[in-house]
Amino acid sequence: MRVADQKIQLQIQEIQMSNVRQRKKTLHDLAMYFAEKGKVLTQAEYIKAEDKPVTFWGIRNVFRNYSRMTEMLKANEPDLYALIGKKEEPKPVAPKPAPVVEAAPKPQPKPAPVAAVKPAPAVKVEK
Repeated sequence: MRVADQKIQLQIQEIQMSNVRQRKKTLHDLAMYFAEKGKVLTQAEYIKAEDKPVTFWGIRNVFRNYSRMTEMLKANEPDLYALIGKKEEPKPVAPKPAPVVEAAPKPQPKPAPVAAVKPAPAVKVEK
């Protein structure tokens, strides 16, 4: 194999994601972690977390970015993602009914005054 071909092969390997077994294991670990937390953490929350199972850079190496990891989590671990979603949604709180206030009857509007029509002044005609 020529040196140029080897360089191209190395570049292609750098672009590709990790193997399937590594992705599945990482997704499963992350799904279990998010299920314990009760929600899928945002990227900033995940970076600040102290008890994360996979480092942020490990996620970057396996999935290339955090949003792709969340999409793959939905697609590949739907059962665990459903558990995460159930804990994530709070119970809906019924809104309190507004107090009924009886409106006071509206006063009848006064009829508009009718303008009186003045007769036109007489016009003098000169001969």
